[in-house]
Amino acid sequence: MDGVTSVGARLGAPGLVLIAVALAGCGLPSLVTSPGPLQPLVVGTEQHVALEWQPPASEVPIVVRGYINNQSPYTFTQIRVLVDALGPADEILDQRLVWSYGALGSWGRNYFEAPMGPAHHYRARIFSWERLEADGLRRRQLW
Repeated sequence: MDGVTSVGARLGAPGLVLIAVALAGCGLPSLVTSPGPLQPLVVGTEQHVALEWQPPASEVPIVVRGYINNQSPYTFTQIRVLVDALGPADEILDQRLVWSYGALGSWGRNYFEAPMGPAHHYRARIFSWERLEADGLRRRQLW
């Protein structure tokens, strides 16, 4: 008996069906994911923070640089910023998710930068973050 026959004989028909279903499921994520642009996972971030960024000054490669200004008494960690490259009619040409490293303390400021392709203009938004809670610094997921 060769290796394939002995494995099939040991698993039986139900085991082979289970393996076939599992392998077929490996291809499903590409069928289920949305082909559209990314959208932030959190809403209402503008009540806590304000983003400011500089359009690139004709540098190559293009890097959008900016700051997140915390206007709240909360501390945020694991901050991801979504930067969009936009066309003349505000259509999304390209997107980048970048980290703003470190904790953003209350009334503090954090830096971020994103390498981007050429575009008419750019937009930056908070994509996700975690907020530190006062009771034992327990993290509350906000995404």
